[in-house]
Amino acid sequence: MSRHVKDFDAAPLDLTKIFDSVQSLLSASSPREKLVVILGATGTGKSALALTLAQAFDTEIISADSMAVYKNFNVGTAKPTPSELQLVHHHMTDIIDADERFSVGEFVRRAKPIITDINRRGKIPIVAGGTGLYVQALVEGYEFGAGKSFVSHYKRTGELIYAARVFGLTATRDEIYARINRRTAQMFANGLVDEVRGLLASGVSPTSQAMGGIGYKETVEYLAGAATLDETVAKVSQATRNFAKRQLTWFRRMKYIEWLKIFDALQRREV
Repeated sequence: MSRHVKDFDAAPLDLTKIFDSVQSLLSASSPREKLVVILGATGTGKSALALTLAQAFDTEIISADSMAVYKNFNVGTAKPTPSELQLVHHHMTDIIDADERFSVGEFVRRAKPIITDINRRGKIPIVAGGTGLYVQALVEGYEFGAGKSFVSHYKRTGELIYAARVFGLTATRDEIYARINRRTAQMFANGLVDEVRGLLASGVSPTSQAMGGIGYKETVEYLAGAATLDETVAKVSQATRNFAKRQLTWFRRMKYIEWLKIFDALQRREV
C-alpha cells in the first residue's frame, strides 16, 4: 500500500441536507427495507452524527464495530456512554464474551433481523461504524456459504439489498490523524490501562481475539513491562493511523458512499 491515501472528494457536511435526505427516504414507498449508514475512518465523528439523527427521527442505532461487540471492552472501543444509551437504543454492543470469536457472517446474521424489526415499526435504523467489511457485507447482501465463500447480491444485480442512504464522513489526512492522536490520549486519560488490568485479572486471556484489538494488545505489552507508557501511547496512535489508512482504502471500493467533509463544530465526541 502506498504511504498516503488520496483524500475523498466530499461536500461539506450539512445537517439540514442530511435530515432532508433521511426524511425523503422515510416518506418514500419502497419494496426494500430502509436503512441509513454512517461510516468513516476512526475519529471522524460517526457516533455523534448517528446519535443526532437517531434522536431526530426517533429511531435506533446498530453498531458496525468489530470490537464493540465485546462485553467490558469499553474505554478502548469508544462505546456509547451511559447517558447516550439512555437517549437512544443501541444494538450490537456488549453481546459476546472476550473469549468468543466474532465474524462478518455473524454480524450480518444478527443485524438483518434487527433491521427488519425496526422497519416493521415504521422507523429507519441507523448503522454506524468503521468496520468496512461488516457494512459492505450487510448492504451489498453477502450470502455466506461454506468456508469463506459468499455470493454478493450487489455484484449480481448492481443494487443494494436495502433502500439506503450511505454517508461517509471524512476530512484531510492530517485532520484525521490529529483526531486520532487526541482520541488516543483521551482513552488513556479515561482509564484504558486500568480497564485492561481489570480484564486480565478477571481471567481474560491476553491472546484472545478481543485483546488483539488496537489499544488493548499494546496495553497488555505495557503491563508486561515491554514498553513505557509514553511508548505505548505512541504505538497505539501509530497503529490507529495505519488502521485508518486501511479503512480509507477499503471504503474506496464502495462506490455508493456519499462523502461528507466534517468540521469540529458538529462533533460532540470523536469516535
